[in-house]
Amino acid sequence: MTTLHDMRQTLSRWIDNGRKRRQLKREVAQLAAMGSLDAVLADVGLARSQVGPMLAHGAQSSDQLDRMVARLGLDAARLGPETRRDMTWTCLNCPDKRQCRHWMAGRNAFDFHSFCPNADELDRALSDQGVPPPPAGPYRPTADERRRIEAEARQREVRILLDSIS
Repeated sequence: MTTLHDMRQTLSRWIDNGRKRRQLKREVAQLAAMGSLDAVLADVGLARSQVGPMLAHGAQSSDQLDRMVARLGLDAARLGPETRRDMTWTCLNCPDKRQCRHWMAGRNAFDFHSFCPNADELDRALSDQGVPPPPAGPYRPTADERRRIEAEARQREVRILLDSIS
């Protein structure tokens, strides 16, 4: 059952994400108008094809990754810019954002390895920073199982999309 507090948090998060998305769109438009967009994208390791998805979900994914890193007790500054960029991009394309939010709120009994596509990178960061990993939950898939689960999720999404078209 969703409580009033949960609804307020969701609405607040939705409004904040909308504001961040609009600000990011303005900044990208300004860079494009000045002719600097390609240079800035090259500096941060992004292609123009990644700008659309980033504008749609980038701020939310970055915030969610920040919360995940904090929940695990990691120092985000020690991740390195390339690792952080790659993890943010992975988070941006993650099909399990809701499950992630539930885990971070403590409402999910499963270990983050069961749903997070950044689990291997997070494990590496935990090891590098000497932070003990959180206790394992009831299910921790292998990398092959995670790939299979992700492929099945993509297949379900395609089927839903095709069903909505027909």
